[in-house]
Amino acid sequence: MPKREIEGDWVLGWADRKRATMMPSKDEQGRVVYARTPILDLEGLITPVEASYIVAQLAMPEPVHPDDWRLRLHGRVERPLDLDLEALRRLPGRTVRAVIECAGNDSEFFEYLKDPVGRRKPSLRVKQNETGSAWAQVDKSRPLPDMKDVFDAIPSSNLVSGGEWTGVPLRVVLERAGVKPGVAGVRFRGWDQGKPDPIAQYFSVGRTDFAVHDPGVIHFEKALPIAKAMHPDTILAWAHNGEWLTHVHGAPLRLIVPGWAGNWWVKWIEEIEVVDRLPELYYQTHYFVLGDSPDDPDKRMLTAMGVKTLIVSPRDEDSPLPRGEHAIRGLAWSGEGKVVRVEVRTDGGSTWDDAHVEESPDRWLWVRWSYLWKAERPGDYRILARAYDETGRMQPQTPANFQRKHFDGIVPEFVRIE
Repeated sequence: MPKREIEGDWVLGWADRKRATMMPSKDEQGRVVYARTPILDLEGLITPVEASYIVAQLAMPEPVHPDDWRLRLHGRVERPLDLDLEALRRLPGRTVRAVIECAGNDSEFFEYLKDPVGRRKPSLRVKQNETGSAWAQVDKSRPLPDMKDVFDAIPSSNLVSGGEWTGVPLRVVLERAGVKPGVAGVRFRGWDQGKPDPIAQYFSVGRTDFAVHDPGVIHFEKALPIAKAMHPDTILAWAHNGEWLTHVHGAPLRLIVPGWAGNWWVKWIEEIEVVDRLPELYYQTHYFVLGDSPDDPDKRMLTAMGVKTLIVSPRDEDSPLPRGEHAIRGLAWSGEGKVVRVEVRTDGGSTWDDAHVEESPDRWLWVRWSYLWKAERPGDYRILARAYDETGRMQPQTPANFQRKHFDGIVPEFVRIE
């Protein structure tokens, strides 16, 4: 197997392996506003902060010093609160380890699996000197973009990371405020604001022949249903992987919603409102919704992710491999609980074999799995893997949908043995 990781850098005492860093895109001022995780180059379960993916739906705001930040909690509560960071840190804390995945991660695979013949397979491999782009940088001088230009400018894979988040359970804060009976949810408002770019929806849907709702200039807001808001693992976090939150990841405070896509993990929180009904919000009613088409009258908001497996090695581009034993390795995670089983298929038929799944105490974090493959005959092989979670769900769970969100399909790897 080619040693792609050997680059001559001396990192942490290992002379021939380079440390993994994110694949960034920058704004006109040179600031990172979008970044992808080099997931194939990582070991273990926790993605380093400097390699964790970054997405900002609206213009990334200017930083606010933690000493100048305050949180307002109001609405259907007995005691409205005005808190600073130290007041939150005095409350009983909680640390949660969880996967955070962009709702649009791997969206290109929906089209690939539907018609793979003659279609370029999206790659998860890090490219040297990759810069990429975010939709905020796509040329807006034209009224409607050419979709090929958009797809070339906005890579949609590698938008997933695993992390450790430290903060306070949202439930503890809500109980201190005294939630009144009959509430439906909790609205979170970040101080990032702007006018949503329609290119994001054109890219998501893959075409431009439909009208995009224009809400004007808004803040990023989400209204979390009360049951998920009161879950003990839903927390308000000020720390990430043992360090203070960085600005690009939502400092001083962000919401952590394990199992649900990254758009629910509201960053730069400045206001929380307890509501008696879920309000109509752009990023909940018009974008990040599940439906068959832009005109579907029964669109519904996206919540929990499906069940998903990623084959880390071997990949298509690792071919050819010699005959003998090879470890098929990967990661698996679920939006509704712990992954308890992974199966692998290598024979091109209908036989699935159980992989070894590493034991983990973390319900929301991905698990590592491996399968020892005895490749004794030369030829071309199609390797598949699928996962099961503790609720009994089997991959895949999410159907094709017009915004191409929550992809959890089974993607084959094609490997040649010589």
